[in-house]
Amino acid sequence: MITEHEEILQSAINELRKQGFRIIRLDHRIVPDALAIKDKEVIAVESETTYTGIWLTRRKLEDSQYNAEIIVTRPLNAHLFNPEVYYEVLRLMREGKSYRETKRFVIEKFQLKSLSVATIHNWLKGKSKPVTLRNVFIS
Repeated sequence: MITEHEEILQSAINELRKQGFRIIRLDHRIVPDALAIKDKEVIAVESETTYTGIWLTRRKLEDSQYNAEIIVTRPLNAHLFNPEVYYEVLRLMREGKSYRETKRFVIEKFQLKSLSVATIHNWLKGKSKPVTLRNVFIS
């Protein structure tokens, strides 16, 4: 069975080959997963299946000897990163709604497939935020 990681990586490799790159696959336990070479350009290619893994991979590739780095991942699930959902959850919880009431209301209002109570809890406790809000600083 092909893993999601392998599927994402293979898709990127196929696209790079179409662009004329030669690909060298590396061991899956190291970063990067592959090297793409064309002329004198060497590009690191890494596949990530978790959103937090993207940031960790970027840190690993800082100050690397590669000309460029490509990190490929699955398409973002929009409701996880929608700031309006986050702010609506905070507003409803300030009004005294329960976790389940908030979840049900937000899913209906924004037509979401799902929103876990754990995500709501983590937002309220400041343990996490949607990715689009992580780099926003309010002065």
